Amino acid sequence: MKIGILGCGHIATKMAEAIHFLEKQGLDFEAYAVASRTLEKAKKFAEDYHFKKAYASYQELACDSNVDLIYIATPHSEHYENAKLCLNAGRNLLVEKAFTANALQASEIIALAEEKGLFLCEAMWTRFLPAIKMLKTLILNDRIGTVQSVEAEFSMPLSHIERLHKPELAGGTLLDLGIYTLTFADLLFSDPQIAKENNSISQIQSHSILFDSKVDATDWISLSYKNGQKAFLKTSMVLPIRNEGFVFGTKGFIKVQNLNDMIQLQVFDSSGTLLESIETPRMQNCYEYELLACKEALTHPELFKRYIPSENRCIWEHPDMPHSKTMEFMEIMDSLRNSWGVSYPFEQSPQEIWDRSQDSSYLQIFDIETGEVSLVKEFDGVIEAPNWSPDGKFLTYNAEGKIYKLDLSDNSISLVQSHFVDNCNNDHVLSPDGLGLYVSHHTKEDGLSRIYKIFFDGSSPELVTPLAPSYLHGITPDGKHLAYCAERNGEYDIYTIPSNGGNETRLTTAKGLNDGPEYDFQGEWIYFNSARTGRMQAWVMKANGTEQTQLTFDPHFNTWFPHISPDNQKIVMLAYHECDVRPQEHIPNKNVEIRLMERHKDSWSEPKTILKLFGGQGTINVNSWAPDSKRFAFVSYKQNKNL
Repeated sequence: MKIGILGCGHIATKMAEAIHFLEKQGLDFEAYAVASRTLEKAKKFAEDYHFKKAYASYQELACDSNVDLIYIATPHSEHYENAKLCLNAGRNLLVEKAFTANALQASEIIALAEEKGLFLCEAMWTRFLPAIKMLKTLILNDRIGTVQSVEAEFSMPLSHIERLHKPELAGGTLLDLGIYTLTFADLLFSDPQIAKENNSISQIQSHSILFDSKVDATDWISLSYKNGQKAFLKTSMVLPIRNEGFVFGTKGFIKVQNLNDMIQLQVFDSSGTLLESIETPRMQNCYEYELLACKEALTHPELFKRYIPSENRCIWEHPDMPHSKTMEFMEIMDSLRNSWGVSYPFEQSPQEIWDRSQDSSYLQIFDIETGEVSLVKEFDGVIEAPNWSPDGKFLTYNAEGKIYKLDLSDNSISLVQSHFVDNCNNDHVLSPDGLGLYVSHHTKEDGLSRIYKIFFDGSSPELVTPLAPSYLHGITPDGKHLAYCAERNGEYDIYTIPSNGGNETRLTTAKGLNDGPEYDFQGEWIYFNSARTGRMQAWVMKANGTEQTQLTFDPHFNTWFPHISPDNQKIVMLAYHECDVRPQEHIPNKNVEIRLMERHKDSWSEPKTILKLFGGQGTINVNSWAPDSKRFAFVSYKQNKNL
């Protein structure tokens, strides 16, 4: 297997040593080529580490069809562009951790690899170590009883390294060191045998101290899991060296020396007495194990490839580091950085994304038959989510937390009196009885969304969902049941509940966000969107949650909120390009598309783009169809400032 290395920094030397070792052992590896930005540096690296070719550009290495696998060893900030270059040239990839600078970049790279049918793996070497199996065997053999918590710290004085201070190079502690502590917890608590169930994170608490450059210097992270297990993690690049992890059980604990390469495992009883000390195996420097895993996947593609004909994509990955795990970690690290106020110059900060203070809104109607767009009203501010009344006489929408009613005969506007329910988001539906609306309202007590019914006659609101957060999306034609997205124990799924309150019923369990449920006009089916395949797509299921079926298969667009027309013959939906949003987010102030699908007997047509506009969050995320099924209402936006 001919290996190419892209980038000649410190981490590349470690991989080069492993490749040369495997080659000398006669294990069918070849240190084939290395690429740098200068020929002089590439030649020196090739000479020092026994590579046969040296290239003065990354493009030359990417275009060398003799290369079986390219290892990308550049800084995190460069992985995205480097990986795109190599994948577009048809090369299989091993990409150094952190995989990219953020989840948005990771999503695009993974989609590109799957579309082209190429092997892609994140080089998180720890996941491939024999020591992992040894550690888990100790636990499963009941050496320390039932695992309750882990503690891990990876601190190292690295603040003298200029790159780590630079936000433009995705600097900071988290992506370089923190990912190891997160991985340590995940290796144990995502294992169903150790967790005793399919486990996931239910809560994240964290704190960070930042450098003057606004990247993280020292991080503390606390993870709570569904089954009650806990992880307490610390990482720093200013504190003295400490690199160890502890696994605490009911009968004792295990100390792991070095989180990254796990050089030693020590077993202690509950009194702290050392029972056993185990030196873990290594062939060379432990980078060889991820190389051997890649070789296994490339040599036996029939065992590691999964082709999905309906989506025209091939998932070629190694089970020890699947694409879904890469995305999960990138999203966790994005969330942590967002909470600390750490962003990079090449990405929009959350504050920038959600600053709509100077947006104007345009409430419009699209005619399906003519393709014409008509303006209903322009607003100096943000309005969202128009509902069209069943009699066709008015629209409702939300603005600044309140619900308004617009009479289509004269465009007059009136406020729907909702009393304390005055912090509504863009999730609301008209009740079939004509008395009012069901809305999602963020309560003042905890800021979480709950579903209420509010009334046109000003009657007191009625609470439907005491549990929170709950985000309303659909109602049955008879008004007896609501469908909504809710977060329970760290997972967002689709639920239903009687509209007058009661017990909720969970309909989806697939990993990834399941959102936007909307009943058809017979109440037999629910249309929704799900990120379970890695990209947000439109789905449909029976009203009881059975027969969940994917409707859209676009590898480069995230599809949100499929809205079924009253005649059940058409669906309109919102689509974001993969470069604009992560699969599990829908945000404002983006260029988006509205797409149409039409029913042909028992199947649906391919989605067709009928509108391109500046919008996103709030554009069309409730059912906005007119009663005649020929028109729908939507909102577009204009930013009156320079970003």
